[in-house]
Amino acid sequence: MNFISPKNVALLVAAGLIASTGTAVAADTKDAAVTRAQAQAAFQSSMSTYITSHRAIVDTRRAAHAKALADFQIALTSVTTDAQLQAAKDARKAAVTAADATATAALAALTKPVKPAKPAKATPAPKVSA
Repeated sequence: MNFISPKNVALLVAAGLIASTGTAVAADTKDAAVTRAQAQAAFQSSMSTYITSHRAIVDTRRAAHAKALADFQIALTSVTTDAQLQAAKDARKAAVTAADATATAALAALTKPVKPAKPAKATPAPKVSA
């Protein structure tokens, strides 16, 4: 008969314990999971605020450009001399430049949230073959 010796049983039990503790050590704790979930929720909230602020800056710049164009078109209806035309062009250019400078400064002041680090992946325990 082919029986497993007590020495081999002890080795198999030890290998099983090592394999099971290998994944248990790498397993996530509840506190770490909660902390990570809170960090992710805070990041998503910060990102939403960032996107809203970014859109507002871009929309404000677009509105300023549209106003500069509308003012220029209105000025064109009453232009009678080259000097008046040049003044209207200069006014539009100055308005666009001011809008761009304001938007660039606002975007530079806006800081993008940092995404929380992903947890390290648990390495699976080596398979024990009998």
